[in-house]
Amino acid sequence: MPQNGYTLGRDIAVDIVTAYGTLRIPQVISFDAKPKVNSLEITPLNGLTDELLIPKNWGGTIEAERQDATLDAWWAQWEADYYSGVNRAAGTITETIEEVNGSVSVWRYTNVQIHFTDPGKKSGDQTVRQSMTFTAQRRIRVS
Repeated sequence: MPQNGYTLGRDIAVDIVTAYGTLRIPQVISFDAKPKVNSLEITPLNGLTDELLIPKNWGGTIEAERQDATLDAWWAQWEADYYSGVNRAAGTITETIEEVNGSVSVWRYTNVQIHFTDPGKKSGDQTVRQSMTFTAQRRIRVS
């Protein structure tokens, strides 16, 4: 629930669907997505430069606290499929946000490729933080 007119991280839910089905991560800590653009500068003879922004795709990170082998097992399957020559389909990520006014915004990232970048540092009395990066072709408003 938003507070004092501000969206909090807890107002966002993320659903990840891969070629193997829904990836249910027990403790998602953070989700960050950013658009990528190519910038093209055009400088005519008058010297006044125009800039064209061309959308490319989206990229982001997902961090989770390890509570079970979900991400490790998912990556092991991905790796096994790669070496077996399995053509792995892209996935989707759905981001649902409870807005300050009580409405809900839903965004879908399409043609998602996920890379398990860090299975986490294991150390004494510390939790194990895991991370993934992703790219997506588009971010489309669902509602």
